[in-house]
Amino acid sequence: MTANATTREIWLDTDPGFDDWLAWALLEADPGFTVRGASVVAGNAPLPVVLANARRIHALHGWKTPIWAGADQPLVQPQVTAQDVLGTQGMHTSGAALPDTESALQRGHGVDAMIDCVRAHPGRITLLAIGPLTNVALAFAKAPELPGLLAGLVIMGGSLGAGNTTPVAEFNIHADPEAASQVFARAREVPGGTRLFGIEVCRQVQGGDAHVAALREGGGRAARGSERAAILTDHFDGYVGMARRRGRATAPMYDLTPVAWLAHPEWFTLQPAHVDVELRGTLTRGMTVCELRVPQRATPNAEIAMTADGDRVMGWAVEVLRGAL
Repeated sequence: MTANATTREIWLDTDPGFDDWLAWALLEADPGFTVRGASVVAGNAPLPVVLANARRIHALHGWKTPIWAGADQPLVQPQVTAQDVLGTQGMHTSGAALPDTESALQRGHGVDAMIDCVRAHPGRITLLAIGPLTNVALAFAKAPELPGLLAGLVIMGGSLGAGNTTPVAEFNIHADPEAASQVFARAREVPGGTRLFGIEVCRQVQGGDAHVAALREGGGRAARGSERAAILTDHFDGYVGMARRRGRATAPMYDLTPVAWLAHPEWFTLQPAHVDVELRGTLTRGMTVCELRVPQRATPNAEIAMTADGDRVMGWAVEVLRGAL
């Protein structure tokens, strides 16, 4: 797909994860996006696991976006994963598993590929980071000019208050706090701005049984009950199943949420803030400290998403995905 004046060019940094899968599928399916490349980072599971997930998802859909392996460890701390919640593969299924077929992996490192892409398209690439920020921090360190060459930086991570991994830390930030701290230290240098989608706004976008059923019916070019639709919806059902086991009917669609903002910013409200990451607190390591009293108390370095029209987001997501299954 060739970018034109109506498409937004994306570099995706990801750690699949089912919600990463949905986010990626929306980027590939919506004609408003051109995905220039994808770098995979250790996060939801160790790098070999999330990389295999990425390659199998890619092969299942027949996408052409090139994939690179990125960082396999956090910058400083020992590796943590979400496998205690998401399972050894980093995603649950209620039925069909991803086929073993894997798309080709590009040679070289994902950080170098990210740098090369942004340098080749100055002012045009929006960097969408929906996993730990290790690759992004490494890229900013290796190519100090990189933030200034981006069209925008969009991050899924962080929290205004309570966390989902520790009492105060969200998983993507908790998995590599040093990387997140380094990225936010450079956030003001991005000409098009840095946006943060934390767990509060992502929890306003909920997926449930009705969305699973709508996708299971298939649509677009594919026949009802196609293998691709069945595999994706079985994983969607497995994702929602984690919420059911906790007594909830729906599950937050974390990584899908910033993609929806990129496509339809009118469905969201954002607020300027200064974001720092706590690195030394005995109980608060990995916390995103968000000063909303700007510019009186601090200089803003990001915009934080505060509200989302979750029903519209999920309606759009299901419609776009049905057309691609």
